[in-house]
Amino acid sequence: MPDKKEKASQDKIVDPNTIASSTDNRSSTIDADKLISQIGQSFVTKILMILLRLVRNAILARVLGPADRGLFALIGAIPDLIMSIGNMGYSNSVAYYGSRNKNKMGALVGSTLLFCLSMGSFLAFVAYLVIHTPWLVKGQDQALIPFTWLIVFLVPILLFKFININLLTSQNWVGKVNTLSLMESGLPLILFLLLWWVFDMPGINAAVYSLFGTMTAIVIVSLFWMRPFFPPRFEWATQKQLAHYGVRGHFDTLFQKLLLRVDFVFVGAMLGTEALGYYAMATAAAELLLTIPTSITLPLFSFLMGDNDQEKEKVTPLVLRLIVNIMIVCSIGMAILGQWLILILFGRDYLPAYEPLVCLLPGIVFLSYASLIRLDMLGKNRPGTVSIISGSAFFLNMILNVIFIPIWGINGTAIASSICYGIAAVFLFREYRQITGTSALVTCLVTPQDIRWIVTISKDYINKKKAQS
Repeated sequence: MPDKKEKASQDKIVDPNTIASSTDNRSSTIDADKLISQIGQSFVTKILMILLRLVRNAILARVLGPADRGLFALIGAIPDLIMSIGNMGYSNSVAYYGSRNKNKMGALVGSTLLFCLSMGSFLAFVAYLVIHTPWLVKGQDQALIPFTWLIVFLVPILLFKFININLLTSQNWVGKVNTLSLMESGLPLILFLLLWWVFDMPGINAAVYSLFGTMTAIVIVSLFWMRPFFPPRFEWATQKQLAHYGVRGHFDTLFQKLLLRVDFVFVGAMLGTEALGYYAMATAAAELLLTIPTSITLPLFSFLMGDNDQEKEKVTPLVLRLIVNIMIVCSIGMAILGQWLILILFGRDYLPAYEPLVCLLPGIVFLSYASLIRLDMLGKNRPGTVSIISGSAFFLNMILNVIFIPIWGINGTAIASSICYGIAAVFLFREYRQITGTSALVTCLVTPQDIRWIVTISKDYINKKKAQS
C-alpha cells in the first residue's frame, strides 16, 4: 500500500483539471480565462523582447567589439550586484505582503520609498569605492573611472526599479509589468542608435548612457502607475513586518543575483575584458531562453506568493512539468543553432562564445525549474530555507570559478554556473518534496492528461472570446 505522501503525489497528476473549474472568488484562486489571457499576453511580450534584445545585442557586438562589449557587461553588472547586496530582502518582502495585504498598499509604498532613498544613497557611496578597486579589470585599472558617476547613480535607480516592479507584480498588474519589460528591451536600442548614430557619441558611451536612461524611465513610469497608492504613508508596524521577512529572505535575493552575475567579475578580473565580451554574449544568448518560463510564471506571481497552499500544490507541479519540457526542447535547439546564431547576428569575432553557451544551457534548464519552486517556497514563508540553498550554491560557484577558469577559461565559468544551478534546483526540490510529498517525476514528466487539459481550456477560452465578439 502506498503511504500518504506517495498517494498525494499521485493525486497531483490529475489535479490540473480542477484549476479551471474553481468558482471561488478569492484573489488567491486562479481564474483560468484570465490566466490564459495573461500568459498569452506575456508570451507575446517575451517574443518581442527576444527579438529586440537580439537586434540590440547584434548591433552592440558589432559596434563595440569583444573588449568594449565586456567592459559594458561589467558596467551593468557592478551596480546590479551592489544593489542586490543592499536590497535587504525588500523586493521579496513587498511581493509577499503586497500579494496578501492589497488594502495596505499605501503603507507598503511609503515604507519602500523611505528605504530606497536611504539605502540607495548609502549604496551609491559604496559603488564609488568599488569602482576605484584596481583588480576589477585585468590590465585596465582605469577602464571604469570615466563612468564613475553613471554607475554610482545607477545603483539607487536599480533599487527603485526592482522593488517597484515587484510591487506592481504583487497586484497582478501583468499588462503594466509586460510594458515595463518591453521598455527595458526596446528603449536601450532606440537611445543607443540615437546617441551613437545621430549624435556621433563613442559606442561604449552611447551604450552606457542608453542603459542609464532606460532604467531612469522605467522608475518614473512605475512610480506613475503606483499613484493609486498615493499619498504614501509610513507605518512603523508595516516597516517591522517588511524588515522581518526581508532579513530572512535577503540572502536569497542577494545570492540569486550573485550566482547570476558574479562570474562576470571573475572573468573580468582573471581573463580581461575581451574574454568577458565573449562570455557576456554567451550569457545573453542563453538567458534569452529564460524569457519563456518568465512568461508563464509572471501571471502566477501573486498567486504563488499568496496564502493558498492547497491550490498551489495542484498548480506548481503542472507548471513545473510544462516549463521543464519546454526548456529542454529549446535548449537542444539553441545548442544546434547557436553557432549559426552567433555568426549571423554577432559576427565571426564572437564565435568563441559558442562553447560557453553550450556549457550554460543545462544550467538554464535547472535555473528555470528552480525559479518556480523558489517562488512557491517564498509564498510558504520559507525565505530562510531558500536563502541557505542559494548561498550554498553561490559559495560553491566561487570555489569552482577559482578552480575551473585557469584550466578551461570562460568554458570553466559556464560549467561552474551550470553545476551550481543544478545543485540549487536539486536542494530546492528536496525541501519542496518534504513539505508537499510531491515526487520528482510528477514535476518533470508531462502526462496525456496535461495535454488534454491545455487543449480543453484553450478551446473554452477561444469559444468564449468568439461568443463575446
